[in-house]
Amino acid sequence: MTLIHTATHKHRVPPEHRVLGLDRRTFPPALFVVAVFVIMTFVIPRVDAAIGLEDPVLAGEQLAITENIIFTPATGWTVEEGFRVTDDGRRHGDATISDSGVTFQISADSFAGTPDELLDQVEKVTSRTDDPTFRVDGDRTTLTTFTGETGVAQPYSSVNGDGVVAAFVLDGTGLKIAAYGPPSQMTAANDSIQTMIASIRTVDGNNA
Repeated sequence: MTLIHTATHKHRVPPEHRVLGLDRRTFPPALFVVAVFVIMTFVIPRVDAAIGLEDPVLAGEQLAITENIIFTPATGWTVEEGFRVTDDGRRHGDATISDSGVTFQISADSFAGTPDELLDQVEKVTSRTDDPTFRVDGDRTTLTTFTGETGVAQPYSSVNGDGVVAAFVLDGTGLKIAAYGPPSQMTAANDSIQTMIASIRTVDGNNA
């Protein structure tokens, strides 16, 4: 019987390429991976947080929801989405602003019913899709803007915090307004929220 011996040869790194027993030729790729990790994990988030994210509302600025509907956001709140009335081309669209953990949103779409009917739709959709813990938590109240437009509002609660939803119908356009945040912050922001809702008004499309 013939025995066949298989020799296993261990690869040895030449002495001139060894540092503390490691192959120094592998250092550049390893350092590159570490550098990418540090940049992606620490540097980029810090840069993003430091620039370009803050867009505070200045005194007197207004946001355009549609060509003919605008409102005045609270000074100092941050614009997360939306177009100022002074922007070139009179751009308009849904608006989202925030401050100290409270978010205030206005969205618009065509609607032929009443504010009560629009609020019924908003609550139905929200409870089924946006937030499964959504729960109406109070009676409906009537809201009136500074220009005399009438809408309705109702408070709600969820695991994400407290909030209020409101609805207006202006010249065939339905407006859904929502404000939400932690209970204490919502209480502190109550006056600002009411004032922003009251500032909603229609304007001539050529002159705000």
